[in-house]
Amino acid sequence: MARSAFTIENPEALTADLRALDNIASEAVLRQAAVAGARVIFDEVKLRAPVGDATYERKGSTHAPGTLKASILIAYDKEVSVRGKLASYIVTWSKDAFYGRFIEFGTSKMSARPFLRPSYEAKKKDAADAVDAVIQNKAGELTNGQ
Repeated sequence: MARSAFTIENPEALTADLRALDNIASEAVLRQAAVAGARVIFDEVKLRAPVGDATYERKGSTHAPGTLKASILIAYDKEVSVRGKLASYIVTWSKDAFYGRFIEFGTSKMSARPFLRPSYEAKKKDAADAVDAVIQNKAGELTNGQ
């Protein structure tokens, strides 16, 4: 087996580039990228979330029409995320809109009116593009555009 030799003409530049790569893959950049993708889905879910036409009371709380739409949020998914390698965010609703699952999946007395899944399906490519844009932008910043 032949040995090939190589030389590094500028070891400082190589070291700087390797450090920049490490920074690009940092947890902060991963989180920024994941949030950018989640934001795209979040915006679509907010558009598609149904709004009821009546106010109702439950356990002493009054819920006005639009509670579900107003309760949509982005949450960090600690169980799925892997520190420094994978940042996972979910688009969901707060406890105030617990009934979102009944609307999304239906019940024995009500047919499903999904809005989460269709939002994801409609925007998953745009979300992936947003993730990629953040990573590419950060890579450009950290490598001075080279």
